[in-house]
Formats: sequence, structure tokens, C-alpha cells
Amino acid sequence: MSQSTRLIKRRIRSSKNISQITKAMEMVSAAKMKRAQALAVNSRPYNEKMYQVITALSQKAKNHTEHFLFKDPRPDWDVKKEFRVLVILFSTDKSLCGGLNTNLFRGLEKWLKNMNVNYSLPVKTQLTFVTVGRKAKEHILRTGRTLLAEFSTLGDRPHFNDILPLAHLIIDGFKLADFQMCFISYMEFISTISQKLAVKQLLPIETVVMEAGPIAAYEAEYIFEPEANTIFESLLPQYVELQLYHTLLESLASEHSARMVAMKNAHDNAVEVVDQLTLEYNQARQSRITAELLDVISSRMAIE
Repeated sequence: MSQSTRLIKRRIRSSKNISQITKAMEMVSAAKMKRAQALAVNSRPYNEKMYQVITALSQKAKNHTEHFLFKDPRPDWDVKKEFRVLVILFSTDKSLCGGLNTNLFRGLEKWLKNMNVNYSLPVKTQLTFVTVGRKAKEHILRTGRTLLAEFSTLGDRPHFNDILPLAHLIIDGFKLADFQMCFISYMEFISTISQKLAVKQLLPIETVVMEAGPIAAYEAEYIFEPEANTIFESLLPQYVELQLYHTLLESLASEHSARMVAMKNAHDNAVEVVDQLTLEYNQARQSRITAELLDVISSRMAIE
């Protein structure tokens, strides 16, 4: 066997191994993706209804309460003081999920450039980041930004309690005026082959009245018992916790969907490489056999 055919056989064997590995990873990711998608999709109605209830209650109780999670400091902010913004960045812990993290970080950088204008922020605005996922931490450190805290290794089946330390960090920091606004950035799950960047304001809680029909059910007058402050003191932290947990589920669904698609593409490419190398190997082998036959025939003719 010549050196070239031996090299081709080695490449075929390596490509077959890669194909088997990526196929196994695709099947594992498909199972995780199905579970993560179900969790994300099933949590959306409750998350949306919670926001509708908070919005309706806040509109009716705006003359009876001024909870700190509703308070927007921008209108009365002293431009000479530093305005601090906290960004919660959700990413993956692992690689091999295609361009998911790349699209997340590229979209985030584009959003940050227009943030001051879009949200009417003061000139002296300082950014601080909290990351959920190892890749987000690496990006923030690589870009030289301020990292307040990092949460990782939450696993593929996170419990609601896993997000509570992050929620407490955000609520306590906002209450103590360590930062004046908080945003969450993540890849929102659209479908198995589609995920898009989503950046949403978490704090202060927006209370804009929705134009959609479902909110009409809450347009009646309310009697608050106990008083509105007591209700919001219990309800609003739960709302923040729910928002963070739902964001984590959306991020996981996007991750496993992107990884399954990436592994499927890698498997298909490996199979294609094997087919091409096999054809190349057969051609080289056929050429070698033909050359040997010609040598035999030439030798026989020379003897005769």
C-alpha cells in the first residue's frame, strides 16, 4: 500500500469516528432540546399573564403606592452623578452550539452602542455585568468590562430555587441604589432552527398599559386587602424571580436547539467527507492496480 492510500485510509477512519461522535451528540442534544423547549414554551403563558396582572394592578394602585421596584430615577436624575446600569447576560456553559454565542455577543455590542439614546440615559452611564454561563463571563472579561458576579453550571434541568441568589442580588442592589436600571440579555427561542437576541428591561418594572385584548379583563376597580404596599412587597420579588427563571429556560432551549442543529450539520459534513475520501481511495487503488497490470503485461511481452 502506497503512502498516499495509507494516508487516505487514515483520514477515512478519522472522519468515520467524527461522524459517530457527532451523531451521538446530535441524539443527546435532541432529547435535551425537546425537554428544554417544552419547559420554555409552557412557562410563557404564566410569565405573560403575570406581567399583565402586575401592569393592571400597578395602574390601579399608582396613587396608593410607590414601591421601589417601580421607581424610575431617570426623570429626576442629577446629570453630574454617575448613572449605573446592570446587564444580566445569559449564555451557554459549553461550546459546540454553532453561532449561538457569537450572534448573542454581536447583537449585545450593537445594542450597547444605541442604549443611551434608546433609553434616554444620562451622559455619565456606567455598565456593570452579571453573567449566567461561562461563555458570557469569558466575553465580558475579554472586552474589559466590569463583572459584578458570575453564575454557571446550573445544569440542563435548573430548579426555580437555582435562580433565587441572582434575583436577591438584583433586588437588593436596586433597593440600595447600587444601580439604577437593570436589563436582561439572552437568545430567545423561536424555533429549532431560529433563535434571536432579546434585551428586556427588568428594573424598574415597566407599567405601560398593553393595547392587547387580554388586559381588558383587569380593567375593573380593585379593593386592596391588605394595603397595596403589602401586596406589592410580596408580589414584585416573585415577578422578578419568574422573569429570570423564564429567561434561563429560554436560553437553555436556544442552546440545545442550536447544538442539535450544529451536530446534525457536523455529522452530515463528516459523512460527505467519508464518501469523498472513499471515492478518492478507490480511484487511487484502481490506478495502482492498473499500473501493476501494465507492468506484468509489459514484462510478459518483453520475455516473449
